[in-house]
Amino acid sequence: MTEALVLDQVSKTYGGHRVVDRVSLSIAPGSVVALLGPNGAGKSTTMTICAGFMAPDEGRIAVGGVDLKAQREAARALLTYLPENVVLYDELTGRENLSHLLEIGGSPRPRGQALDKALARTGLPAEAFGRRARTYSKGMRQKVGLALALARGSRLLLLDEPTSGLDPHSAAEFGTALREAADAGVGVLMATHDIWRAREVADRILVLVRGRLAVELDPRSMSADDVERRFFLEAEAA
Repeated sequence: MTEALVLDQVSKTYGGHRVVDRVSLSIAPGSVVALLGPNGAGKSTTMTICAGFMAPDEGRIAVGGVDLKAQREAARALLTYLPENVVLYDELTGRENLSHLLEIGGSPRPRGQALDKALARTGLPAEAFGRRARTYSKGMRQKVGLALALARGSRLLLLDEPTSGLDPHSAAEFGTALREAADAGVGVLMATHDIWRAREVADRILVLVRGRLAVELDPRSMSADDVERRFFLEAEAA
């Protein structure tokens, strides 16, 4: 099965400082990978490069088997990128936002029950489907973003600090919705500072320090405290 994302020796330099340094990783369909790292480690730059907003100086990236440099638009059509704060049209309902975002993204626009099904799969309450987005919490906005990935049939979902600012209950709900997306076959790369949520949701945890992948951790065999200790050990050793 074609990998949802492949990075092969990807690097990026700013002002003589290499912020992403020969990063290689792969994400299988249906797999959630958490990217942990201290501030300035290069997580956001890595995510920006994967989303096709910025070209790497070196290395190769493929989304769903499509080379991001050679076929940028085709590769980007296979992914959905959700920033820390998902922007919706406040005067549109959740259902209308999803329909409009699909249309402007060039995807076939499902209607009625198909839109509701995508929203329901993320755990958004049915009563919110027809409610204006200005009434939505951050967690609800994130769920509309997940619904967009599902409705588009995205091969890859990129999340930048998705649980920042969420209360524990909302973060747990988002984690459940994220696993639902992965179970549908979407590959997920999630940059986060939330060690606990990464431990609960991810299949693999990668620790990025000074632009380099320092270690890969298996959350299934480690407690959250174990992950935190190893994270700080790698950060201090760099």
